[in-house]
Order: sequence, then structure tokens, then C-alpha cells
Amino acid sequence: MKVNKKTTLSGEWAKIKEDIDNGNIITIKNEGEVISGDYGDRNVFKVETKNGEKLLSFNQTSVNYLIDVYGDETAQWIGKKIKVWVVKSNVGGKIRNIAYLTAPDWIETNEGFSSPTEGETGIPTIEDEGEQTPY
Repeated sequence: MKVNKKTTLSGEWAKIKEDIDNGNIITIKNEGEVISGDYGDRNVFKVETKNGEKLLSFNQTSVNYLIDVYGDETAQWIGKKIKVWVVKSNVGGKIRNIAYLTAPDWIETNEGFSSPTEGETGIPTIEDEGEQTPY
């Protein structure tokens, strides 16, 4: 029988809608660790939330965003600010709140989330509260 080693971290886990919520800016406090679990590897980081330091698992979509902004060496992410986006998604047949993480300057558009500089590539940015460019 093959057994898997489980690694645990000490500390409290960040709870969506309690410790982190849509639009919150949080700070990355360490370079993270890869933790193996029942559903595969997870990238877990210590973050500063509105309720103190907590552990947060960064999903791969969030990791990809952060690589684009801060580079692929997580030691360089320490002290960086990130923005939380809470969206509802179907996970295992249940609708759950999922946290996605981006650079703090990202905005929500009709098409989803984008960096303000991505407007040049066809993703709209919100320049003012007036009319938006039609597609």
C-alpha cells in the first residue's frame, strides 16, 4: 500500500467573507509552500488580512496572474499587495465562493477582470463613469 505524506502548516486559514472579501487589498507575508493534499498540490501563502495574518491557498489562476505582475520567484512576492476578487463558482457540484487574486490596480469590467493597461489589447478599461466603448 502506498501512503502519502501530508504536510500541515500552523496558523489559521483565511475565510472568504470573514477575513477576505471582494475588493480587499491584502499583503503577501512569505514565499509560500507547496502542500500536498487529497486533491493535489496547493500553493499556500501567509497573508495579512483585515483580521491579521492567515494562511491562504492561491489557486493556479491567481498564481498565473501574480507571475505576470511580480515574476515567477515567489520570494519576490513578499510584501506585495494583492487584490481579492470573490466570485461564485461550481465546485464539486456546489456553488461556492472562490477567491481570485490579482495586482491591486486590476478592475472589473463587463468582460471580467483586467489590468488597466490591457485596454490597449481590446479589453475595456473604465476611464470614467461615462459611456463605455461598444464592441
